[in-house]
Amino acid sequence: MRRFVFVLLMLAVGAGCFAQSDSEKAKIAEIRKMYNSEMEWISTMLGDEAIPDDYITAKVRHNLAGTGQAEETIEFFFNDDFDEELGKYVSSLDFVRKTTVYTIAERKSYEEFLYDNDGFPAFYYASFQTLSLQHHKYEWVHVEIRAYYDKGVLFHTICKVGDDESSLKEESPEYFEDSLFSGFLQFGKLKDALDGMLN
Repeated sequence: MRRFVFVLLMLAVGAGCFAQSDSEKAKIAEIRKMYNSEMEWISTMLGDEAIPDDYITAKVRHNLAGTGQAEETIEFFFNDDFDEELGKYVSSLDFVRKTTVYTIAERKSYEEFLYDNDGFPAFYYASFQTLSLQHHKYEWVHVEIRAYYDKGVLFHTICKVGDDESSLKEESPEYFEDSLFSGFLQFGKLKDALDGMLN
């Protein structure tokens, strides 16, 4: 009898794990659909002169300690909706692309920030080079990070590392906690920047 109860308990736990996995897959699929829709809209908006543009491009040049002169290009894509309570149109951020080029270190980083319909983080992507301890010495490696959020709460992360973009292999997200945390903080800072410019 105990063995039968144990088997039932294990089946229940296993079914719960599969349900959670299916739920996670469904959320990831929904975010990917949202991302593809946003990319399609940006391409249409930028390619059709008849569609009013809702984006800002900011160029920032500054000197960074340890890397020298850097140039950032930040593209804010937003929409304007009428706020009944305020009685005016308010701009809300949908998507941000950020490219940073370090001239002395000759490195480049690229980031994307996707917001959901309620303004919460939905997806973060980062591609960059960094020094990593490989074979008892520090070497430059290429890193790609994908982070998925449900109403701003991180639920799935994919981190890959390789000598270049063609040799990426999955790595534990724990090695990139600083990058993930920094990316998450930027969601709020970018929204504040847009609010400061438009609202």
